[in-house]
Amino acid sequence: MAYANVVLRGTSLGASTNSVGYFHIASIPSGRYTLVVSYLGYHTQLIPLTIEGGKTVQVNIRLAPSVIETQEMIVVGERPERLNEPDLGMQKISAQDIAIVPPGVEPDIFRTLQMSPSVGATSDISARYFVRGGGSDQNLVLLNGATLYSPFHTLGIFSVVDPEMVSLLEFHKGGFPPSYGGRLSSILNVVTRDGNRNEFHGVGSASLLSGKVAVEGPIPSGSFLVTGRKSWYADVMKKYLNNRDAPFDFYDFSWKISSAEPSIDRNSRFAFHGFFSGDQVKNDDPFREDYLVRNRILGLNWHKIWSNPLYSIVSVSISGFDAEVMPKLSPTKPRKNKLSDFTADWDFTYVYDSRDELNFGLQNKFLSTTLELENTFGNRISFDQSGWDVNAYVDYRFYRWESIGITIGIRFKFEAISEYRPLLYEPRASFTYRMTPSISLKAAFGWYSQELLTLSDENELISVFEPWIITPTYLNSAQATHLSLGAKVYWVDDCTTEFEVYYKPIRDLIDENEEKFMATDRDFINVDGESYGVEFLSQYEPQRLHMKFGYALTWAHKMKDGVRYYPRYDARHAVNALMGVDLGSGWQASATWVLRSGMPFTPIAGFYDRVTVNPWSEPYDYVVPEAVTLWGKRNSSRLPYYHRLDLSLIKQFHLGGAAVAFGANVVNAYDQKNIFYFNRDTGEEVYMLRILPSVSLKVEL
Repeated sequence: MAYANVVLRGTSLGASTNSVGYFHIASIPSGRYTLVVSYLGYHTQLIPLTIEGGKTVQVNIRLAPSVIETQEMIVVGERPERLNEPDLGMQKISAQDIAIVPPGVEPDIFRTLQMSPSVGATSDISARYFVRGGGSDQNLVLLNGATLYSPFHTLGIFSVVDPEMVSLLEFHKGGFPPSYGGRLSSILNVVTRDGNRNEFHGVGSASLLSGKVAVEGPIPSGSFLVTGRKSWYADVMKKYLNNRDAPFDFYDFSWKISSAEPSIDRNSRFAFHGFFSGDQVKNDDPFREDYLVRNRILGLNWHKIWSNPLYSIVSVSISGFDAEVMPKLSPTKPRKNKLSDFTADWDFTYVYDSRDELNFGLQNKFLSTTLELENTFGNRISFDQSGWDVNAYVDYRFYRWESIGITIGIRFKFEAISEYRPLLYEPRASFTYRMTPSISLKAAFGWYSQELLTLSDENELISVFEPWIITPTYLNSAQATHLSLGAKVYWVDDCTTEFEVYYKPIRDLIDENEEKFMATDRDFINVDGESYGVEFLSQYEPQRLHMKFGYALTWAHKMKDGVRYYPRYDARHAVNALMGVDLGSGWQASATWVLRSGMPFTPIAGFYDRVTVNPWSEPYDYVVPEAVTLWGKRNSSRLPYYHRLDLSLIKQFHLGGAAVAFGANVVNAYDQKNIFYFNRDTGEEVYMLRILPSVSLKVEL
């Protein structure tokens, strides 16, 4: 159970459990104590303890679920916050945070992320998120320590991660510690939950788009959890695509087996996990292309307590990604991308009597990528790259002072997968100072690099094929620096406000070479970028109310061929408001409202006639006039302001021996006509998602 609260009654000594339920309380004077263990949705347990000097007491705890009539379908653990934690830029997302956001057609963890300041999307059609002026491929998604390379279903409309399997989400949108690497913008760490160790449970749910099931229960010395989801009515996606045909078919399937066998090692826990997903766009029209995208992950996590208080996690995983474009009789060219990833990580944490922590580890990754294309002359082109990525890190955390928390660390790169390797070392540091009991000042700094990227055109409104490749051998790998300052104010127990300013210069991003003329010219070039902004987030969470308000004022731009321009995901102003309320008697209501500046786009400056002379055609076709569009300055105009209201109402009740939840949702409740793009041929306004009601049903046995 992640982030359970563990406190010694009558003292200031306590801890919270980590992602797999371990905790450590250091420097306890000898004596008799009562350990108080609490977790929302479970009965609090009191455990008598006797502490002797120089000895470590190990306690294994099980909590019994309690019945909370107002939230019987949601069990949430909220971490008791360490007030001197240097955690600027890190956000904890609970199951309640995911459940309270109106789901639209499907509940989605990425829609929840977009309620955070400086995290946004370019349209209703995509759940792809952009963090602080970085591209979508600059965000790393980890599933139980393994990299998830294509975390989106159906053209990126929602996540492949079913919220039913989630135990913990930790989202770092800047200044993340040296234990994470390989991306420039953000880290999303997803830990799937263990199955029930005491009894069997089953959950079935359905929406207009898909059906899903989850089964869990005990096994000898452990538990299992299996989840699966499958689409069944793809026509509902037409609402996302302006009533065009949407022949989508998708699935995702996951399993996790957790074991802690005392006869093998009473201080070890093992978790075997797997995840598979697939998306297919299959057109009946032979003159339209088909698409295929698949993910696969197999992994093992070994959690071990050595001679106290040394704790380790060994993670071994095999993950992969496949994507293919099948043209059939269409003019589209065939394309195919395959990525294989073998990862073995050793991470250690040592806790001192002073409450300081030393984190260190070795992380190994072997990557292989293949990209097959066909050019306009029908010639097959293949790009194959592979190599080892070997890193080590050390991170010392000062917790010995009540009012100050400091983290100083560095990440070393011993072996790089790209030809022109990025930084050999990446220093990181973060700082928290409790100026008063209710005000904390924070700062963070770090260097970051990225050698793996997707080939995507940010001007494409809907992108299906985004192949992963290692940085080409003739280019430098991308680098970024994170600088951020912030403050957190604790008004009362249930109300906090956070302020943050950040600055992120970026070097050697990869972009298309629009000046390519000869076959020998490079396809891609390095460009530089920069982003900076101000964020504000206020939360108020009394017992039956959940309110969140965020605002961000941000800038992002790139420099290409000496010209400065704004990428499509640059949004100057963004407002996010969320409110959820428990109405009692099993009724829950929630609403979100979003307002943001319009996305940049390239305007049409005019048209001109181009005459093509074809001496091999019939005499009357020698001269062929053709209208050509003359484009203005790149992304120099903006669409109108975007705003949208989503609503959700859920009724929970018991039917026989089953717990049932029936939900009704409305996306874009007041039917705002948000412009998606202007048709380049006609100038017609094409709108994003209009008003869309939907229903859902969930049954738990």
